[in-house]
Amino acid sequence: MAEVGLFAMKRDQINRAILPFKVAGIEVDIVQMGPIALYNFITFDQIKAPPRAAAEGAAGEDAKQPAKADKGSIVLLDIGADNTDLIITDGNRIWQRNVPIGGNHFTRALTKELKLTFAKAEHLKRNATKAPDPRSIFTAMRGVFNDFASEINRSIGFYSSVNRTAKIGKVIGLGNGFKLPGLQKFLQQNLSQEVDKLETFFRLSGDDVKTAPQFQENLPSFAVAYGLGVQGLDRSGLRTNLLPPEIEQVRLIRAKKPWALAASSLMMLGFTALFLGDYRVLAKVDNDPFREAVNQAKNVSTEGARYQSEYEAAKGEWTNVNNTGKSLVIETTDRGKWPQFLQRINAHLPDPVRDYKLDPNKAEDQKALDRLRVHIDAIKPVWRTDVGAEWFTNLRPDFKNLMHPLDRGTAPSGEGWVVQVIGHHYNPNPSAEDFKLKPGQPQTAFGPYQYLIKKILPSLIDPSLRVHGVHHVALAWMTVDRSWTSDSSANTNGLAKTPVPLMARATPPAGATPGGEMGGAAPAPGMGGMPAEAPNMGGGMYPGAMGMAPGMGMPGGMGMGNMYMNPNAAAEAKKLVTQSRTDFLIQFVWQPPKPEELKPEDIPAKIKEMAKQMTDEEVKSKNAVVVIPKEQDIEAASARQSQEVINALNKAAAPTPGPGATPAVPNSPAVAPAPAAAPGAPVPK
Repeated sequence: MAEVGLFAMKRDQINRAILPFKVAGIEVDIVQMGPIALYNFITFDQIKAPPRAAAEGAAGEDAKQPAKADKGSIVLLDIGADNTDLIITDGNRIWQRNVPIGGNHFTRALTKELKLTFAKAEHLKRNATKAPDPRSIFTAMRGVFNDFASEINRSIGFYSSVNRTAKIGKVIGLGNGFKLPGLQKFLQQNLSQEVDKLETFFRLSGDDVKTAPQFQENLPSFAVAYGLGVQGLDRSGLRTNLLPPEIEQVRLIRAKKPWALAASSLMMLGFTALFLGDYRVLAKVDNDPFREAVNQAKNVSTEGARYQSEYEAAKGEWTNVNNTGKSLVIETTDRGKWPQFLQRINAHLPDPVRDYKLDPNKAEDQKALDRLRVHIDAIKPVWRTDVGAEWFTNLRPDFKNLMHPLDRGTAPSGEGWVVQVIGHHYNPNPSAEDFKLKPGQPQTAFGPYQYLIKKILPSLIDPSLRVHGVHHVALAWMTVDRSWTSDSSANTNGLAKTPVPLMARATPPAGATPGGEMGGAAPAPGMGGMPAEAPNMGGGMYPGAMGMAPGMGMPGGMGMGNMYMNPNAAAEAKKLVTQSRTDFLIQFVWQPPKPEELKPEDIPAKIKEMAKQMTDEEVKSKNAVVVIPKEQDIEAASARQSQEVINALNKAAAPTPGPGATPAVPNSPAVAPAPAAAPGAPVPK
C-alpha cells in the first residue's frame, strides 16, 4: 500500500530564511525542512551505508559500524537552542515531532536556581564537570532533564502504538546541545535504549576536513547540512523542495530568455528571407501583360459564376415543378398500406362469430350477437408532424391510464397518423341471469364501459399490431344512451346523438392539388383515399371519415350500423326495443415501418420479442399505483367534450352580420382552422 507524505512551511518563514542569501546575491535552489534533511542524512550515511570502519585507522572491537534498519528504527535527537527535532525512521518511513525543549531551557534553569546571569549560566553549563560543585549544577537542571526524557518517552510510545511491529534499535544525539555533560547517560538510563552521540560521518570523504579539530568539535551540528548536500547531489531519499514556485518560475523564464531571443531572431531572419523571395517573384509579374491576363481571367470567372447561378435557379424551378408533379401522381408503394392496415384492424377487433362460435343464421344466437357486435361508424386518420406534442400531451390523464403500461408514461415522437375509430356497441350491464352463469359458460354481458376496456381496447393492444406501427391505443370519448330505442337509428342515420370530438385534419402543403383523404395514398373502394362526400361514410357527423361502406361489414356483423339483415326484420320493426347504446372514440398512433425495417421473414421473431417486452412491462407496473377512471367520470368528461364542440359550432355558425349581410343560419356547419402539416398529409375537402 502506497503512503503519501505532505510537507509544508509557512511562506514568511521561507522568505526569512532565504533573505540573507538574497542580500548576499546568492540564489537558493533548494529549501528543505530540518527533519527531512536529517532523514536524508541518516538514510544515506548510515542505514544504507556499506559496512566498514567508522573512522580511518579504527580496527578490531573498537571499530564503529553504521546503524542498520534491520536492527530496529533509529531515533534522531537534534537538540537546538529552543527546541529539539525528534525523527524516527527505518529508512523507508519517517515520523517527526518538534519537542519544545532546547539548550536554552537548561541555561534558564541554572539562572533561576543559582541566581546567575544568562552568560554565566551558559558558561557554567558547558563546563559543569570542572565546576567546584557539579552536583548542585545537575540538581538545578534535573527538572529540565526529567521533562526532556518524559517528552522523548511519550513520543517513542506514541510511535510504537501506531506502528505495532516497529521496534527502536538506537537513539542518536545531534546538535551542540547534546554536548551537555551527563545528558547522554541520563537519557540512556531513562529511555532504556542505547543512546549514542554522532561522532563521525561514514560516507563523507575528505580527510583534511574530517580530521580538523574545529570540524570534529562541531561535527554533531553538521547533520542538517550533510542531508542538504546529499539532496543537492540528487542522492537523497526524499527530494521535496519548498522553494516558492514564483521564484522557480522567474528563474525558468530568465534561463529561457536567451533561447527565446535567439529563436525570435531566427524567425525574423526566416520571415525576411521569405518576404524578399516573394517580392522578387512579384517583381517579375508586376507588368502590363500579366495584369491584362489577370483581368481576362477574372472576367471569365465572373461569367462562369453567372452561368452557375442561372443553372441553380433553373434547377430550383425544375425541382419545384417535379415535386408538384409527384404530389399529383399516385404512389403505388403507399396505396397498398391502407387496405392492409384496415384488414389488420378488422382481424383484431372482437368478432362474436369467431370468438364465441355463434351462427348468424340461428335465431337463438341473435341475442348474443346483438350484444357482442362492434359497429364501426367511421375511421378518420389525421396526419401530425409531431404526434407527441400535437396529440398525446392533449389527452386527458385519466384516459392515458387506460393505455398499456409500455405507452402510459412514454410519449410517442416523430410524425405519423393519429387514427380515430368511431363506433358503437349494444353490450348491456350483466343481469341476474348473467350472474347465475356456471363456470365454463361464455359471458356475453359486460356493461357499456367494461366491454370497451376489457374486450375492444385490449384487442387493439396486440404485439402483432404493434410491430406494424400501431401503438398508444387510448379511449378518447364515450357516451352511453341507456334509453336507446330501435327507431333512434333511423332518426340519427345510425350515428351518435351527440357530436364526437374529432381532431382537425391537417392542411395540405402550399400549392398542392386537393386529393384523397389519405393524402398521397391511392383511393380504393370503401378504403383509404375516399372522398369526403362518399355516401354511407358517416353522414354529416364525420365529414371526410374513412368508413366502412355497405358490403364491407367485418366478420361477425361488424360494420356500418345494422349490417345484419334479419329475415323477420319487417315484423320486428313494429316492436319498439330499448337497449343501451354505447358510442365511443378510440384513438391510436400509426407509424408504418419502412420495408427495410420490417422484412416478412423477421415478423414472427419481432412479434415474439414485442410480446415479451409488453409482458415484462406489465409485471413491472403491478406495484405501481394507477387509478383506472370510473365509468361515470369518463361519461362526464366526454359530455363536456361534446358540449365544447357544440359551443364551437354555434359560435362559428353565428358571426356578427355586417352591413347588408345575410344572418347566419343557426347550427349550420363551420370549419375551424386546421393545424399546418408536413408534405404528404391529408388534403381537406
